[in-house]
Amino acid sequence: MTRKTREKQEIAKTTAPAAPRPLTFWEQYRRKPQGMLGLAMVLVYVLVAIFAPVIAPYDPLSDLYLADSVAAPAWFGKVFGKYQDLPPTIRLSLGHGEWEIEQDEDTVVSAWHQAANEGVEIVVPAKGAAAEESQATQQAANPWLGSFQWDPFGLSGGQDETAEEAAGAEDAQEDGQPAAVLQHSFEYNYRTPQTFNSSFEYSIDAPADAKTSLSLDMVTPSGEIFHLWEDKVSGPAAIKRALVDTRDFDLKLRLGITFFDDPTQIVFADRGMYSLRLTADAESPSGPVTIRLKPVQFGILGKVHGLLGTDHLGSDIWSQLVYGTRIALAIGLSAAFIAVVIGTTVGLIAGYFGGVVDEVLMRVVDIMLAIPSMPVLIILGALFGKSIVNIVALLALFSWMGVARIVRAQTLSLKERTFVEAAKASGAASGYIILSHILPNTVPLIFANLVLRIPSAILTEASLSFLGLGDPRVPTWGKILQNARQFGGFTKLAWWWLIPPGLALTFLSLAFVFIGNAVNEILNPRYRERS
Repeated sequence: MTRKTREKQEIAKTTAPAAPRPLTFWEQYRRKPQGMLGLAMVLVYVLVAIFAPVIAPYDPLSDLYLADSVAAPAWFGKVFGKYQDLPPTIRLSLGHGEWEIEQDEDTVVSAWHQAANEGVEIVVPAKGAAAEESQATQQAANPWLGSFQWDPFGLSGGQDETAEEAAGAEDAQEDGQPAAVLQHSFEYNYRTPQTFNSSFEYSIDAPADAKTSLSLDMVTPSGEIFHLWEDKVSGPAAIKRALVDTRDFDLKLRLGITFFDDPTQIVFADRGMYSLRLTADAESPSGPVTIRLKPVQFGILGKVHGLLGTDHLGSDIWSQLVYGTRIALAIGLSAAFIAVVIGTTVGLIAGYFGGVVDEVLMRVVDIMLAIPSMPVLIILGALFGKSIVNIVALLALFSWMGVARIVRAQTLSLKERTFVEAAKASGAASGYIILSHILPNTVPLIFANLVLRIPSAILTEASLSFLGLGDPRVPTWGKILQNARQFGGFTKLAWWWLIPPGLALTFLSLAFVFIGNAVNEILNPRYRERS
């Protein structure tokens, strides 16, 4: 070989391109459109779970009767003509500042200041005390005459006329103006609602011979008055509660309708300005009467509500859906992690030690695989109780076998490699070899199986909740579907109650499947793309 040829070869070596740098895991993953789509979907779910208190306006468990049973979404009224003019939920809290107050000249109506809200205090002075005091003075001065009057010519009209005057005075007193009238007007321009209710607490500080009366009326736009509630109290009274509900038979009796009639069809038959009127009166010869009223709560449960309507208890479905994201992710990740830990441990031990240990463990795996998981989960869930911890434990107990087989197969291959033989020859312990040499080489398979186990756990928990075996103390997507099945969501064709949790389950499971497939293609040698 000539010198020129050698120089050319040296120049070619120095100018030859360097070997390409191996791509990192993230660089390979970014080239998988399916994996990136799945990752984006999971990130959306994670953000929804983190910011659930901000996204969801209500508590999914404690905030009940926000609207009527199975109310449609509020935006339906703007899209579908069938839902136009349906009433939204109307809630009034009427304190001292919200009432239009009328009182007689002696009655004092003022604000009753409390820590949480501002009520009304009505002080009614003693009535009839002066007349009785004058009569008592006259009887004391003329004890023998008493109520007898000398009238030989009958000029005074006798006892009959006196009785008539007394009766007339009593009628005038009964037909007189009450001590105080509180009235609040509100406009209602929707269709007839299905339910309305009102409640408030009150107390009376009065002498023992006092008589106090309270009543609550509804005045319609046409001027018709409906008597909703009343109470007549003798003497003082501790805290009492007034309650008006369209489902109570007492209200139907007051309105003069039968048990099967609907009070709302009568009270809210018109559209326009309604007035809620609270009347208070008292008669006390011995001393003043003080009536204290907490703010009056009045509500009309709407037939439309929120983004996704309400369930059978009037609870917000959107809030249940948002908070259910937390439970779904927690159950899927925890159950899959526990299953992978159990399966990895069993697979490593069985594959490395072999022999009797391998035979026993694999027969246990075969038996577990042969057991139908869903019926056993139903039985065990009924036996051990309905709780998230029990559900996660049961899901992990019946989903580790596949991981154990895969890890065992990989361990059987790895323990024959030269680096494992060298570690054995150097006197390394079995535990050290498993943890330092074999386990790191099985991590790619373990991670891929972990991701693929998550959607299985989520769907299984939803199935158990749908069958009524889920935890009733937490909002889950399966529980939403179970309530819809049990309380008329299917019969009423309330698709806004049925479809959203089903779509949430589908997209979350699909997202983890996309990620698992992309990770499997990168890390699993059998599916690794070859250049």
